[in-house]
Amino acid sequence: MAFPGIWAFVLVGAAAFIQLLSPFVRGYAPEYGITKFLVIGREFDARGLAVFRSTPKYIGPSDRWGFDGQFYAELALDPLLRDPQLKIALDAPAYRSRRILTSWLAWLGGFGRPFWILNVYAGLNLVFWTGFAVMMARLFRPYGWAGLAGFAAMLITCGIIESLRSSLTDFPGFVLVTLSMMIGRAGGAGVLALAALTREPNLLGIVGLWDYRPPWRATIKRNVQYGVIVGLPLALWIAYVMSRFPVENSITGDNLTWPFRGIMGKLGEFSVHAANGDIAWRTWYSEFLTSEPLHALLTIIATLTQSVYLFTHREWNNRIWRVGAIFVPYFLCISSIPWESHFTITRHALPITLAFNLVLAMRGRRGWLVWFVLGNCFVPYGVYQFANYGWGTAGAPVEYHVVSTKPSTPTLQVRFGQGWSAEEWTWKHTWRWSVAKHASLNLSNPTAQPVEVSLSFTTKSISPRDLNVSVHGEELWSTRSLQSDLPAQTRRFLLPPGETVVDFDSPTPPAPSGSRHDNRRLSFRVKDLQIDLPAPPSDR
Repeated sequence: MAFPGIWAFVLVGAAAFIQLLSPFVRGYAPEYGITKFLVIGREFDARGLAVFRSTPKYIGPSDRWGFDGQFYAELALDPLLRDPQLKIALDAPAYRSRRILTSWLAWLGGFGRPFWILNVYAGLNLVFWTGFAVMMARLFRPYGWAGLAGFAAMLITCGIIESLRSSLTDFPGFVLVTLSMMIGRAGGAGVLALAALTREPNLLGIVGLWDYRPPWRATIKRNVQYGVIVGLPLALWIAYVMSRFPVENSITGDNLTWPFRGIMGKLGEFSVHAANGDIAWRTWYSEFLTSEPLHALLTIIATLTQSVYLFTHREWNNRIWRVGAIFVPYFLCISSIPWESHFTITRHALPITLAFNLVLAMRGRRGWLVWFVLGNCFVPYGVYQFANYGWGTAGAPVEYHVVSTKPSTPTLQVRFGQGWSAEEWTWKHTWRWSVAKHASLNLSNPTAQPVEVSLSFTTKSISPRDLNVSVHGEELWSTRSLQSDLPAQTRRFLLPPGETVVDFDSPTPPAPSGSRHDNRRLSFRVKDLQIDLPAPPSDR
């Protein structure tokens, strides 16, 4: 069978580029450029640098806390860390400031002009992607159709999608690690030093550069030289950062724990969703693209498949394989904090994903298709979600839904009473946190007749706690040791004419959110509230 020509790779690359570019074109606005991809939160904008606050930029109506990219974009406005306001503006000043390379690139690309700097930073991931596509074509082209499939999968894999849509440092750092492996020797060590200034875990890439062959004296001397080239710039920069900011308690940002602990926690959460019927298995083809719980499972399957394949198909002389293999233990120790949003995990696994797809293409034998599908089964969800990024409404979505099987539905009014935080939302979900041991939900029936209803929602807590939902002291639903996402369905109850108060009670006081971004004390969350009006027997 003839190998695909260079034009096949060009066409696949062009199609992927158009797919990734379209959300940026759609998200552009003259007044704030493409800063939508910085995901800036109102809370951090309010305490940011004066130049950051005054520079036009997009802040979504639901973006209270934002996401990590906003901090590196703000650092780009002062990459020498001279403004003392940075200690307040950033969630973790020393931790963020260590990852300075992309901020410097944005400062240089924006010629020191704040509006340009923020927009350059927002587009850096896409700029890195163009170089990455050329690198991938060079790596995968020698391996025929299997290489073309691996090339396509790498261009749109979930870790890249996640980094692009939130302007994160992971993908640029990964591109530099890959380039350093392709160059090798001292030149590769120089590029890896830049990667380490993007994200410190990229130092693990030194395992790919080191030699492991005699004569050992010359090999050890050369490996030490590579280590100095890679580590010295980061060490000097960290020393400078420490002179500007106090040392923090956790150098890892609380992202690491015992092996498999984060994965097992996510599997437990998935099992709850599956047991409660949250996944429509009969329409798996649509769930494959839209179901968050199902994609969490697919993410675990894909990343573990990649890890198993690397250790059962060893390529000791391949630098990219060595980097992927050394990142596997790091990946398995990722804590439940990143796993909370499982899409985050895919960017941590990028070196593993590349090594898997490359070695698989090199060994394109019988069984290739099974490995390829299992190892990349999480890709379609990411592509679909990114393609739809930005199509949501500009304001808050409807906070609750009334569902009825009757032809005519009474107009019920719902109001969150005491004990709740402000509404929060994404384009798919809306929720409120309880900030007290007791919270109330007020349901108003404007008709002259009683109405039978039940409530359904998904709930979760920061720490283990009991939760009881009741009306006039009569229990409607309860659970013990609530912590992971739990679908709730109350029993039916009557709403007489007028207002009825539904009580949510937990005996345990609110606990700290556990997030660097959120200093609130929270009790439990009610997400995607739905009021169900079952039809009476005569209507069925």
